[in-house]
Amino acid sequence: MNPASLTLKSSLSENDAHQMRLKKAIESLKLDFPLSQEKFITLSDSKIALIDQLVYRFTKMQDSLRTRLIPSLFDLLEESDRPKPFLDILNRLEQLELLEVESWQWFRELRNRIAHEYLDSLDQTISALNLLFESLPQFFQLYEVLKNEVLQRIP
Repeated sequence: MNPASLTLKSSLSENDAHQMRLKKAIESLKLDFPLSQEKFITLSDSKIALIDQLVYRFTKMQDSLRTRLIPSLFDLLEESDRPKPFLDILNRLEQLELLEVESWQWFRELRNRIAHEYLDSLDQTISALNLLFESLPQFFQLYEVLKNEVLQRIP
């Protein structure tokens, strides 16, 4: 088995775990969203911990896709181990109809926004958390397309 295949299998396992935890947090928080200032400041410690988990797991999953799954999938598809700029990799995957570059970049910006704004400003935090919560199904769909491609190509 080539290195890309090993990385892909490991990455799928890691990202499946992130996705499972995210889905559990979503289920536990669904009655609390969308958040308002009033709702947010009255959340219990256990609900805040679930929101922290949501942010952490999304960030970790997005980073893992960026550093492991997408480059390794590209290497497998192109039968290449030569480094390429990440935007070139994204563009090639878009040509293969495996993702949309604009969608990927939107999720990356959301990840960066959450990482930098979380707990800085209450209004910005609430806005970013609501956006994250409502957009996670699309993020899961992006992952599922990539995952299905991997599963079709490696045993």
